[in-house]
Formats: sequence, structure tokens, C-alpha cells
Amino acid sequence: MQEQRTVDRKDLAALAAASGIDVPPEALEPLAVYLEMLCQWNAAMNLVGARSWRDILTRLAADSFHLASFLEELPLPEQPLTWDLGSGAGLPGVPLRMVWTRGEYYMVEAREKRALFLSSALARLRLPSTHVFRGSVEHFFQGQYYPADCIVSRAFMPWPELLELTRPRLRPEGALVILALTPAPDRLPAPWRLTATRSYVAAGSGRWFWALSPSGGAKASAGRSARGGPAGDDGPCPA
Repeated sequence: MQEQRTVDRKDLAALAAASGIDVPPEALEPLAVYLEMLCQWNAAMNLVGARSWRDILTRLAADSFHLASFLEELPLPEQPLTWDLGSGAGLPGVPLRMVWTRGEYYMVEAREKRALFLSSALARLRLPSTHVFRGSVEHFFQGQYYPADCIVSRAFMPWPELLELTRPRLRPEGALVILALTPAPDRLPAPWRLTATRSYVAAGSGRWFWALSPSGGAKASAGRSARGGPAGDDGPCPA
């Protein structure tokens, strides 16, 4: 098992390329360090279901790199304020911030062991403008003066509840981005609208991003797909 916790950098680059994961060369070293840390901590704390770094990359971290390009297509401010709710062991946030570094990014995690791992990972990786809040989402919200430009959610809570929770905390023109196992629903409760969506394949199964806005502006640009068509435990939020 020990060899599965040590990441060969050449093997990492090759597996990422074979899996269709766009990892820039400058992100390979921090990604390898993160995967090694997660494997080591996972052996003692059971942070994620995947055990080897290869499984973590293809089943879990892959989403982060697809998400980076998706966020670049959204009409966000140049330096957005982004909140990642229920960050767990840092997926998608930690790998995401290796390649998408715009604005301030807060990972919110109530579970102490996972929050401790996140703090340790950030101390080691020194990702730009990336922070951990150890506590409940409700407590995090109480300390925020400004609403978010972007809120990211993966497996935090069912999406209807998430819409109700985040609407007062998100700018009207902001984006709630949900990592999901199914396409976006045909109908959303007012005033929410679907502004963008993307489907892709990771670990052999389909996954989706939904970008939702609480404003009632222009019609959605839904239906766009990238990198294939129509995703497991520790995976995106079920619809």
C-alpha cells in the first residue's frame, strides 16, 4: 500500500493526460504533494473513500480541473469572492486553486478532522488567497459583510435546500455552481435561473456543472457541453 501513497510525478502527468485532465506543468508538483498528504491522512482519518492517489485523481480531483475552465466562462468579476461550502478534504477547492487563482476563496468545513487537514494542506501548498473556515456554514455567514460573487457546492446538501440557504448570501448577478450527478432540472424555483451548464466524463461516468443565478436577467445559455457527454462516493451532489 505504501507505493500507492507516493506519487511518481511522471506517472501523475501520464495518468492525467490519459484521463483527459488538463493539469498544467506548474500544477503537477503541488498536486502530487496534495495527493500524497491526502493518502497519508486518509489512512488514519478516512477523509475520502478512494484509497490510492490514482483513484483520488481520476474519481475526485479530476472535477477540479474541469471546474477551473467552467468558472473561466462565467461572467464573474475579475477578482471574485468565492465560498466553497462543505469543503471536506479540499475537493474541489484545493486542486482548483492550483490553476484558478482569481479573487479570494474560502473553504468552509464544519468537521474538525477535515478542517484540520485543509489547514495543514494550505500551510504546505501556500495557495494564493485561499482560506479555511472551521465551523458551520451558518457561523461563516454571520461573519461575512459582503455577499459572495460565486458559491461552489459539492455534495453539501440537496439542491432545493441549497438554493434557499444561499440566495440571501449571493449577489443577484452572482453564480451558484453545483457539481452534480445529473443534468440540471427543467424548472427552478423563482427567481433562480440556469445560466450555464457543462457535462463531462470522469472515471468513466457522466458528471455535470450547473451555474445558477438568483437574478431574473437574460435567458440561460444552458445546454453547452464540453469534453464528452452525459459520477461515486465522495462525488458531486446528487440531484
